[in-house]
Amino acid sequence: ATMALEGFVPERLQFLRTFQAQLAASFATLISPPTLGAVAVNLRYLLRAGVHPALGAASVGVSQVMAFVVHILLLLAFGVVAGTRQESDFTPPSWAVLVLLGGLATAVFLLLMPWTRAWITRRIRPIFQQVGPRLLTLLQQPRKLGIGIGGIVLLNLGYIACLVACVWAFGGSAPIAATAVVYLAGATIGQAAPTPGGLGAVEAALSAGLTAAGIPGGLAVSSVLLSRLMTFWLPTVPGWFAFNSLQRNNLL
Repeated sequence: ATMALEGFVPERLQFLRTFQAQLAASFATLISPPTLGAVAVNLRYLLRAGVHPALGAASVGVSQVMAFVVHILLLLAFGVVAGTRQESDFTPPSWAVLVLLGGLATAVFLLLMPWTRAWITRRIRPIFQQVGPRLLTLLQQPRKLGIGIGGIVLLNLGYIACLVACVWAFGGSAPIAATAVVYLAGATIGQAAPTPGGLGAVEAALSAGLTAAGIPGGLAVSSVLLSRLMTFWLPTVPGWFAFNSLQRNNLL
């Protein structure tokens, strides 16, 4: 996560302080909707680090856009791998297919409405007006850009590895590619949930996905709860100390 932020900020940042900020962001996620807490902490940290407010907002915007792009690319890549493995019997449940088709139909219908397109344009245009120039600046520093993208990839792979390990810890077995698809799809659903950290939505989506991948329901739920304990709840403990430390030192 530290790499994912540092790579999209051309200005030099102190690694340990940036690492502290990411721990603090994990605590902020506990008390705010997904992404918003981390974005607010990172933006405030960059301002305290001396980055111009507009440039700081643009850097955080670039990191969020790139995180979304990498996330979708990983989802597609693991989906292809999971679908081409002969031993994989990963078949999404019929209700999930219906929900997906319903969501796509609703999205298309809304996009046909003029007021919807106008609202999206008002919301999206300012973001890209900031992100575009910042991305051009980063393209002149390919090393920094590589660090940022590498950090995003490693972060996602780390979460996937944790879920796989939790399944193994309870004696379960499922293709790694299918488990990766389950995590990436579940994380996407969690980002849309209004609850802090996607609580409830992520657990339900991951449990349903693992069950669809052939893992017994009880084992799937246990694996998901252990994974969430390791990746969501435990980091909030050092995150609370990091949050207070940064505030005491006027760095947040």
